[in-house]
Amino acid sequence: MGVRPPLGRYVKSVWGRRSFIWNLSASRAYARNQGSYLGQAWTVLKPVLDAATFVIIFGFIFHTSAPGIDNRAAFIVIGTFTYALFQSSVMGGIGSVPANLQLIRSHQFPRAVVPLSTALTETMLFGPVMVAMLAVAMLTGFLPGMAPVVPDWSWLLLPFAALLLAIFSSGLGLVFARLGARTPDIANVLPFLLSLGRYGSGVMFSIAGMVGTDSWFRPLLLHQPVAVFLELFRSVIGNEPLIPMTPNLWLEATAWAVGVFAVGFLFFWGAEETYGRD
Repeated sequence: MGVRPPLGRYVKSVWGRRSFIWNLSASRAYARNQGSYLGQAWTVLKPVLDAATFVIIFGFIFHTSAPGIDNRAAFIVIGTFTYALFQSSVMGGIGSVPANLQLIRSHQFPRAVVPLSTALTETMLFGPVMVAMLAVAMLTGFLPGMAPVVPDWSWLLLPFAALLLAIFSSGLGLVFARLGARTPDIANVLPFLLSLGRYGSGVMFSIAGMVGTDSWFRPLLLHQPVAVFLELFRSVIGNEPLIPMTPNLWLEATAWAVGVFAVGFLFFWGAEETYGRD
């Protein structure tokens, strides 16, 4: 207790508790929204309502999705649903240690189990959300002025895209779990950062179409990780000719996922002996 183990032993200890992480995540996913009348339906209804709001405002009222997008509504729907997984994983990570202090103080186990199980819970819940995303995206093809969204073989790659996003989000969740454990006030700032990330990542509009080619920050916006994952999901859906699926896009997303997870894991492990201590 109160001692940070060597990194190799720590990794083996976390891996050895993979069944516990899975069962803990599954129980939390099942318990989510159980206190409401619609129960688990809210897991799908929340992103659907968010997407509908953004489609109405940005897709029809302001038309800000940028020229060249054949189906503005589907573009926004895919971005909104995808960003929801990233946002919920990061928000869950920052409060994971304070919310599990009793468990941390009463049992000896690698503390990374806590934020990892939180991220896995959000990934499990994203399964039905992803199905809803495809259904809603197809329905947008019946809206006036919107091109059809039809099933394609590339849709089989969606689980792999979701896995990469989950790994990336877990890495950030580990970073914020350590920060939130020592500085709870960060939890009040994070929603503003996530709102900034929503607009800076092109959830509702195409960065390539809205930011001029002569802007110095255009490459930063296009290749920052959240924008890369949004692009990956849209390319897998395959309904926009301007967003092709390329090997480079998969390589970039994989590099971001593995790199951020490794950094996040090391960062969290660096304060292992402090979690749960006053």
